[in-house]
Amino acid sequence: MRRAASLALAAVALAAVPARARPEPVPLKYDLQVDGAIALGTWALYGASELAKGSLAPTNCRWCAVNGLDAWARETFVLGYVDHAVTASDVLAYAIVPAGMVAHQVLAARAAGDAREGWVDVLLVAEAAGIAMDVTQIVKFAAGRQRPFVHYGNYPSPGPRSDPDDNLSFYSGHTTFTFAVASAAGTISSMRGYRSAPWVWGVGMTLATATGYLRIAGDKHYLTDVLMGAGTGIAAGIAIPRLLHPREDAAASGRPTMSVMAFPLGVSGVF
Repeated sequence: MRRAASLALAAVALAAVPARARPEPVPLKYDLQVDGAIALGTWALYGASELAKGSLAPTNCRWCAVNGLDAWARETFVLGYVDHAVTASDVLAYAIVPAGMVAHQVLAARAAGDAREGWVDVLLVAEAAGIAMDVTQIVKFAAGRQRPFVHYGNYPSPGPRSDPDDNLSFYSGHTTFTFAVASAAGTISSMRGYRSAPWVWGVGMTLATATGYLRIAGDKHYLTDVLMGAGTGIAAGIAIPRLLHPREDAAASGRPTMSVMAFPLGVSGVF
């Protein structure tokens, strides 16, 4: 576990050291007041739903059955030390991934000549992630899917206990968040013209995938929960920056732009 954490930290450090970029970050359209209000509002709504989870979460599962794919994935990927997997997923999702994103955006913008634009990037990523998390939370409360460790009686110590979170398996919030942060940071970095953007995509998607795996390994989610979370996070992380914050040169011309670049695990494009 220590070795895995060390590798993850090394990957984040690598992503946070940008290559030499353009003289200045490519300007994007944004309004600090409007985007700040959206980001703050979405995260405030998410926080309120967490505080009210005892009242909002279904007391009995509405979706209790397990399909063959999820049963197979659980049997294949669940680890014997589920607590360790859960802790590792928490550290990745809520410490390493967001910290790496903030470090990269600020350092990349500073290398490009304007560190303040890096903090704007952080705000825009938070905006996309907040919207994705609110959608996830609504679906969780509506679906009422029983978590795998509850269904199979694989309770952590000290044993069975009732919890409002027991029927909120669909779909994975950790996975949604990490994929939203990774894809939003990658999209914004590509749109800005940061030469380190390929590493943002490669390292970010790798860490997000590891988070999703650990949620299955920790018996907190089924495979379909993780796949849906990944899809939601990627969709929000790519679509929201592109729709709400286009490059100023593209917005001024009224024509769509496209750029494609290679990165360690494939290619990325901005349209």
